[in-house]
Amino acid sequence: MFDIDNINSVGQEHIDMMGFIFYPKSKRYVSTDINKAVDNLPHPIQKVGVFVNATREEITQRIKHYKLDYIQLHGNESPEDCAYHKEQGIKVIKAFSIGVKEDFSQIEQYESYCDLFVFDTPTPEYGGSGLSFDWDVLQHYQGSTPYLLSGGLGLHNIQSALLLRDDRLAGFDLNSKLENDQHHKEITLVRKLVKEIRDYERI
Repeated sequence: MFDIDNINSVGQEHIDMMGFIFYPKSKRYVSTDINKAVDNLPHPIQKVGVFVNATREEITQRIKHYKLDYIQLHGNESPEDCAYHKEQGIKVIKAFSIGVKEDFSQIEQYESYCDLFVFDTPTPEYGGSGLSFDWDVLQHYQGSTPYLLSGGLGLHNIQSALLLRDDRLAGFDLNSKLENDQHHKEITLVRKLVKEIRDYERI
């Protein structure tokens, strides 16, 4: 999220987390100060800062400025980087590209230093592709850290995602399939998708 009006609108929906991308090459880069809109989010919504190979100093500065609850690391950050930030009292999410079962071999060393993982579709660049990966590969994940499923999730496939049977699946990282051409979230799509997830949770 990067547009103040869009932040205010989506903040009224029944979501758990809202992400803010601090990666200059992203189309969704937070290029203006959205501090006031972030401060006004309803209290239950957790604020997540998304970074790609940022310095520890930059991440710490953003945490303080936006009062972030989580950081989500999407680059080549090391387990030591994750440990450093966790020791500072911030919750850490680390994203991994998952295409084949061998991709899980890199994850074990991060287990002690992350509160959540994000499993996303492999891409040549940092960031999302808007495509889903083969979820069958998730059966090869042997870790205990809970994860968010990412990659091309929308109204067309959320019911299939909800049928995944894994106690470690903590939620869904939703983005491009809810957007218009300006990368703003379409409130009607957000509302429909959140309702489908919440209705399923009550079953």
